[in-house]
Amino acid sequence: MAANLTQGRSEAIRLALFLGLPKAEKMSDLRLVESVEKGLPTSSAVKLVQRIDPTGQFLHVTDIIPKSTYHRRVKNKQPLTKEESEKVFGLSKVILEAMRQFHGDSKLASHFLLKEHPMLGKRTPMDLAKDSTAGAELVLKLLAQAEAGVAA
Repeated sequence: MAANLTQGRSEAIRLALFLGLPKAEKMSDLRLVESVEKGLPTSSAVKLVQRIDPTGQFLHVTDIIPKSTYHRRVKNKQPLTKEESEKVFGLSKVILEAMRQFHGDSKLASHFLLKEHPMLGKRTPMDLAKDSTAGAELVLKLLAQAEAGVAA
């Protein structure tokens, strides 16, 4: 799954495809930023969860967006807020990068994302990444250090 999203495409296109955004194949960096600012569709949060945990054992949309808020947005056909969209976007970047580093193996990527990490205060990368954009950036930094073979 992730291999076909990552090969020969820009980061904006990869993220747009990963999130199931319309016109993903023509997504530019600026258009992706504008999509996040305007609010991603609720289906993007669902797609994100399905990509990393298709069986729903470890991650649910309501782990990212409060249950009542999510259901209200779906019922009223409203997009996510800018803040919610940024959380989904940040988490998507983390998941895509983990899957890239684990060569598209979602089980290995999930294992990394769901295991407590000593460099993250014994929090899981998934918890840190889904809680804030800053947390997602820290997990991305950890992944970059691991890929470079650098210990922090």
